[in-house]
Amino acid sequence: MSLQMENALPDGFVFEKAQNIMRGAYQGTELFIVPLEAENQYQIQLYTNAEKSAGKEEFLNFLGTMNGRFPFVHHAGYNGSNLASVYVTSNGAEDKANLTAAVRELVSKCGEFGIHNCCAHCRGDMPVHAAAVDNAPLLLCDGCFSQVMGRAGSAGVRKENPLLGIIGAVFGVLIGSVLWIVIGHLGFIAGIAGLAIVFGGMKGYELLGGRLSKFGIAVCVLLSCLTIVGAEFASIGIAIYQELGKLYDITAGEAFRLIPELMKEPEMAGGVAKDLIVGFALAIWASYANIKSAWRQVGDGQTQRHTVVKF
Repeated sequence: MSLQMENALPDGFVFEKAQNIMRGAYQGTELFIVPLEAENQYQIQLYTNAEKSAGKEEFLNFLGTMNGRFPFVHHAGYNGSNLASVYVTSNGAEDKANLTAAVRELVSKCGEFGIHNCCAHCRGDMPVHAAAVDNAPLLLCDGCFSQVMGRAGSAGVRKENPLLGIIGAVFGVLIGSVLWIVIGHLGFIAGIAGLAIVFGGMKGYELLGGRLSKFGIAVCVLLSCLTIVGAEFASIGIAIYQELGKLYDITAGEAFRLIPELMKEPEMAGGVAKDLIVGFALAIWASYANIKSAWRQVGDGQTQRHTVVKF
C-alpha cells in the first residue's frame, strides 16, 4: 500500500515533495517524518542532545514503552548517538491522528526530561536548521551546513582536459610497454603486460586530464593497441641488435632499420603475426574486467550529483 503523505501531515508540518519527507516543529522542537514504503510505516526522526542531558535514562525508558502505550507504534528507540526514532504503522485514514499523537507525546517527554534538538553532525546545542543532504533529512547548525555545502561543491565532477589526458595516456602506455618488452625478451607473451599498458594509459589520462571519461577510456584502448604493436617491434629490434651485435659492429638504429627487410620473409612475418594475435588475446583477457569496471564507474560518476537543500 502506498503511503499518502499529504493526507497524513500533522498540523504545522509541511510535505517536501522533492525529498519525500515531512518536516515541522511542535512546541519548538524540530522533527522529520520519513515514509518507509516497504514496511508500511512512518519513521519520526528527532535529532536530540540526549547524550548531554541529565534526563537521558528516563527518556530512553519512555521510548521503550511507547509501543506498549500506543498500538500504532511498532517500535521506538535511540541510535546511541543523537537520533531518536518512532516507527508508526500506517492505517490509512488514521495516519494523521496517529502521527500527531506520537509527535505530541514525544515532544512532551522531551520537555519533561530536558531533551532538546541538536546538530546532526557536531551535536551542538546551537540553533539548527532543517536541511536535506542527498535527500536525507538532517538538522544542521550554520557551521556544519557551510561545511556540507563545501564538501558537496568539491565533490563535483572534475573538469576534463582531453589534450592533457591524451598526453598522460601516451606516457602511461609507454611505461606499461616496458613490461611487455621485458617479458618478450625473456621469451614469453603475458596478458599481465597488456593489462599494464591499458592500466598505465587510463591512469595517465586521469592524472593529467583531470578525470577519466568514456572518451578517455576509448582513447586509452586505442593507444594500448598501437603500443602493443610498437612494443612487439621494439622487442624484435632489440633482439636483432643483440644477436647481430655479437658478430658485427652494428648500432641500435641500424638494427631497427633491418626490421622492414626481415618482415618480407614469410617465416618472420608469420611469427610476428602469431605473437601479436596471442598477445592481443591475452591482453584482452586480462584487461576486459578492468576496462568494463572503469566504463561503468565513469558512467555512474557522470550522472551522480550531490544535493544540499536548506529549508
